[in-house]
Amino acid sequence: MMHERGQERSGALDERVTIEIWQAARDAAADDVGNWAPVETVFAAISRDGAPGRQQQGEAARSGRRWQVLLRDRDDLDLTVRLRWRDQILAVRAVERDARRRDYATLWCDGRPA
Repeated sequence: MMHERGQERSGALDERVTIEIWQAARDAAADDVGNWAPVETVFAAISRDGAPGRQQQGEAARSGRRWQVLLRDRDDLDLTVRLRWRDQILAVRAVERDARRRDYATLWCDGRPA
C-alpha cells in the first residue's frame, strides 16, 4: 500500500511527549522558586541514541541514557526546553533542523527518571 510522504512521517510519530519550559520566579528572600511548566503535548518518534554509556573523548560519564527525538518543528524548540516522556525527563542538549525535512526537528536528549 502506498502512502504519501507526509502520512509516513506522521505515522512514525507514535509517542506523546510534553514540551516544558522553565518559569523563573523569586520569593521574598530572592530565592529561586521557579518550576517547569508544560507548554504543549505533541507526538514524536523516539529512539535510543547509540549504546548506553557511550561517550565522546573528553566527555564526562553520564548515568542516564541518550535519546533522539523527532517531532514537528516549532519556533520554541531550543536548549531552554525539556521533554517529559513516559517516566523520563529528557534534557535537550542539541536541536538539529534539516533543510530537506523542513517540517521536522531532531532533538538530541539526555534522559533521567522523572
